[in-house]
Amino acid sequence: MKIKSFSLLEIIFAIAIISIIAIVAIPKLGGSLNKANSIKIKSDIVLIREGLNRYKNSSILANNTTKLETLEDDNKLLFNKIISYPIASSNINKSTHWNKISNSKYLVWIDSDTSLVFNYDKLNYTFDCNKRDTYCKEYSQ
Repeated sequence: MKIKSFSLLEIIFAIAIISIIAIVAIPKLGGSLNKANSIKIKSDIVLIREGLNRYKNSSILANNTTKLETLEDDNKLLFNKIISYPIASSNINKSTHWNKISNSKYLVWIDSDTSLVFNYDKLNYTFDCNKRDTYCKEYSQ
């Protein structure tokens, strides 16, 4: 009985082809991950702003003049007063993680070194960042 096997040359060609594919695919995968994180942050911001608009409109319709002092009941589940699925607070400096700084300030991590601060204005029901910040322009569109 004869056993068939791969020659050394065939194995080298297979490794070379796999290496070329990996060289092309890995940078695209990293770019996709960054784009996905960016989209998640943008969707969180839109969700929070829509929740504030919904709360404001229901308060107007109910003739309720009391202002919403905070957006959550505790510091672990952020924005639970205005959105159905609150965002978990995290002290980790990792992309897409949110932190509460004060009753009106929130911080979202864009990556492990860069963050963006949002301010909640309880008088106008707005949730904005510093418009002069380049990240604010990018994520608040």
